[in-house]
Amino acid sequence: MSSEELKNISLFRNMSDDIFRIVAPLVGEENFKAGQVIFKEGSSADRLFIIKDGEVDIRKVIAKEDERYKLIAVLVKGGFFGEMAIFLDQPRSAEAVAKTDATLLTISKKDFSDLFNSSPAAAFKIMEFFTSVIMDRLRNTTNELVTIYETGRLVSAARSVSELSDIVMEKAFGAIEPEAGLFIIWNTFNREFEVYGQKGFDLGIGADLPESDPLVKWLVENGEPFLSFDLKNDNRISISEESIYSGSSMLASPFFSHDRLSGFIILLNRTRQNAFSYEHMILLSAISGYVSVAFDNLQYMQEAIDRSRLSRAKATIQ
Repeated sequence: MSSEELKNISLFRNMSDDIFRIVAPLVGEENFKAGQVIFKEGSSADRLFIIKDGEVDIRKVIAKEDERYKLIAVLVKGGFFGEMAIFLDQPRSAEAVAKTDATLLTISKKDFSDLFNSSPAAAFKIMEFFTSVIMDRLRNTTNELVTIYETGRLVSAARSVSELSDIVMEKAFGAIEPEAGLFIIWNTFNREFEVYGQKGFDLGIGADLPESDPLVKWLVENGEPFLSFDLKNDNRISISEESIYSGSSMLASPFFSHDRLSGFIILLNRTRQNAFSYEHMILLSAISGYVSVAFDNLQYMQEAIDRSRLSRAKATIQ
């Protein structure tokens, strides 16, 4: 790739010309198709990667035999990963997979080690950039963990669906800052998804979404969060003018009960595209995991109450 293209990558953008001339020849380029594994967890680490184009999933293996993974991050253009190959002599701690077709720049561990001997100033410049980004990542991760922990603690103590909804909406709005949001759960009796909590909306009592709603169908079919940077031009779902949700950006995260969609959280920004990030998606997905457990517990509690009432009623009749 040309020097001008390379200069557009954040890692190289602020390098002085003399350092850039030393580093540029060390940069390789590789192409990956969507779904292709870049490296596996536990494999040997020999180079770092910088995203020139495309997106990359970073995930941890939960159950290899069942091919179950935990998504840790989604990295986009300008992001880098695999940097521990340079810092530590250890196997890969996670798996990297191309989310889309991706073009990646590479710097090998050997070349970087040699750079310390031939040009310490250039090596230090790269290390300085990595350190600043890693520190930002750690700060963001700490804030997210605090939010997830606090939400999980409060959600587990909820004694009603309304209380559960209030907790989730408060924490989601505090951490992600959408313009509007909905907390929606499945109503077995009318077989529709009912709005239990709302912020930034003025919906009447009993507002709901049918099973045929485009977002509901997408969540059922895919079983994963829905993130749209440009909702009005997103061809994955078609939103009618009558829909209770609309906007420029949307993030929706489902929660399940016994492998069935039992509800979901919708966050909206009505005016701004790209209002939500993949980091927001992963955070809301973690919150939804706690909601799944809490929702099941509330159902069990209600069933126990109903059984107790039925037993007392039978005893009275006898």
